[in-house]
Amino acid sequence: MKFVSVVWIPFVLLLLSCGDRDISAITSDTQNRYQMLHHGPWSVQHDSLDNTVMKSDLTFISTAVASQGGAVDSLNYGSSLPDSLRFNKEWYVGGSAVLVFSVTIPDRGDEQLIRSARAVCEGALIVTPEGLRSVFLSDRTGTDIDTERASTAVEPPPDVTHHLMVYYQHDSTASSLEIIDSLVVDFSESNADSMAFSFIHRDTSSVISSTAGIFRRDSTQNQYLCFADSSGVYTGVFRNQFQINIPYLDSRGRVSVQSRLTSAYLSGDGYCPISAAPARYVVRMFLPDSISSWTPLEKGETQDEWYSGPGGIVGGLPIAIGNYTESTLFPRYRMLIFAGSPISSLDSIAVEKIASVLRSTLDFPSVEFSFVEVINPSGSVVTSAFGGMLFSRGSLESLADVSVWDENLVNGVVPAGSEILIGAAKGILVQSLQLDPVVSDMLAAWIPLRYYTANTDNEPGIAVMRNAYLKYYLFNTENLGGNGNTPVIAEYALGDPMLNDSPLRPFVAGGKGVIIMEYLNSLRMLNRLPYLLQDFTHASSGNFWLKISSSLRVYRGTDKYDLLRALLYQPGIPQIHVKWWEEDEMILIDMNEIQPGLPFNLEFSECQINLTDTTITRTLMPSIEPGLLQCTTDPVGYGHVSTIDLNYTGVIPADIMYTRVFPGELE
Repeated sequence: MKFVSVVWIPFVLLLLSCGDRDISAITSDTQNRYQMLHHGPWSVQHDSLDNTVMKSDLTFISTAVASQGGAVDSLNYGSSLPDSLRFNKEWYVGGSAVLVFSVTIPDRGDEQLIRSARAVCEGALIVTPEGLRSVFLSDRTGTDIDTERASTAVEPPPDVTHHLMVYYQHDSTASSLEIIDSLVVDFSESNADSMAFSFIHRDTSSVISSTAGIFRRDSTQNQYLCFADSSGVYTGVFRNQFQINIPYLDSRGRVSVQSRLTSAYLSGDGYCPISAAPARYVVRMFLPDSISSWTPLEKGETQDEWYSGPGGIVGGLPIAIGNYTESTLFPRYRMLIFAGSPISSLDSIAVEKIASVLRSTLDFPSVEFSFVEVINPSGSVVTSAFGGMLFSRGSLESLADVSVWDENLVNGVVPAGSEILIGAAKGILVQSLQLDPVVSDMLAAWIPLRYYTANTDNEPGIAVMRNAYLKYYLFNTENLGGNGNTPVIAEYALGDPMLNDSPLRPFVAGGKGVIIMEYLNSLRMLNRLPYLLQDFTHASSGNFWLKISSSLRVYRGTDKYDLLRALLYQPGIPQIHVKWWEEDEMILIDMNEIQPGLPFNLEFSECQINLTDTTITRTLMPSIEPGLLQCTTDPVGYGHVSTIDLNYTGVIPADIMYTRVFPGELE
């Protein structure tokens, strides 16, 4: 028995095969020398074969099969050439797919024939489908993703408790706000012996006093590490005083602490040490009789005592101090305005609209959310944190009217107020304590589009907005992750933990993720989203997919199960090449997914037909020819068909290319 080694591709060629659009060109003077072999929209160009003794083949296999040597068949009994040798060349094209070109010859000891077969394989060039995205799609499989999630969800974090005392003296002429935090970190139930904290607002008045264990600066700006003592506990006291009318900024340059003679607020970002893990809070406010306070905690036995509920708080504790009047917007949604000073009418409209959209999209049973007015002499401010949004007067007025949002996006202008909506969504989503960061990002980024949809009846404008998110995703992932003049950066699936640290995360979560949310919403698959968010308030079992699918009641064996799994676990989106033509007052449509990897198998139900003088919408039906769709073009007197659009609402997460052909031209 003879064995033939695999023909491996040089690394440079591997990079070129992952979407380089220049390699598909074939000049006219080489047509006779080269042959083309096709597999769907993918092709390989190779030297001409002696068809009497050589047989070529082109197929896709998975990376798992390729890694096991499944592409190598040195002694081939099953081909059209019995007792033969097969030589292969492989291209790892992304999406866990490997394109394999094979040349099979009779096994008769002909060394010249063997050299010829090897030379054909070595010289073969991949020809990618026209219009293929240049970004390389990750090869990680669903099994890889689930295995990694399960392995990282086992270790419990240390137990963190803040005993916070807040002193506010409105008759002080220097510093009216003082915070004393007695921090306890218990490592007894964790294998860790240190924990990272961010602590931003440190100045000459700050005091750190460790009573058990060590608290020291890390190499990262504003980050510190605490270490347990011999008993497995760290304790320390942190004290900060904030001067009157001086804005204290967070790590992103936004005002997060402001102290005044009549009011004060803290957004939760860095005025005391903050860990990434949930923390319990016990808070005591020391306030003058005429001043009230707000914080997203449960009230204790006295008016100025507060306690965190089950699970704790993530991301720091926001606090607002002033003479407040409280009103209820909806159950568990409140608004606090300074007494004797009515809110701006436009702010009031915006608050009600924001609350309504949050309730209809992200609300879940344990959510509490408050809109709290603050005073900031340095200018308007909006800052969101756990369980609430702090805003100064006039800062929400841009959200009262969304009529020009679609026009703004067409002109490349981000709609005013969209970041406010994303922040408000984060203030709710952070209460789903164990929610995956990427899922949180895509849900938050979805809210401006939901806000626009809820406050307009402009259907074309909604389609423009959806397409803007899709283009945001496509352009930026190709620009940053493509293989032209930049390094290849793999695009990971939404459900893949590797996306957390990828530079493509903002565009995959904030672009692709938004369109996927729109698509799932159009299929009525998000009716149980509140149950999903509530389920993630508890510690994860490690089975990310099981928690998502069971919360949404999407069960194995159904089309919706396979669809949701593909959208969350496969990188990229469907790239669909549509060929269409007219025949007997019908439009016939041939659709093929050209992206590497498994198909998404999205369903298309309607087609918009653009004629010279009008536009009509028709329902798609299966054609009598297998694999084709069709729809009628019965209106007469409105001119000729110019174009068609299978995604005129922009709701389908797909990149579609159209080619008009004529009967008989379809291969």
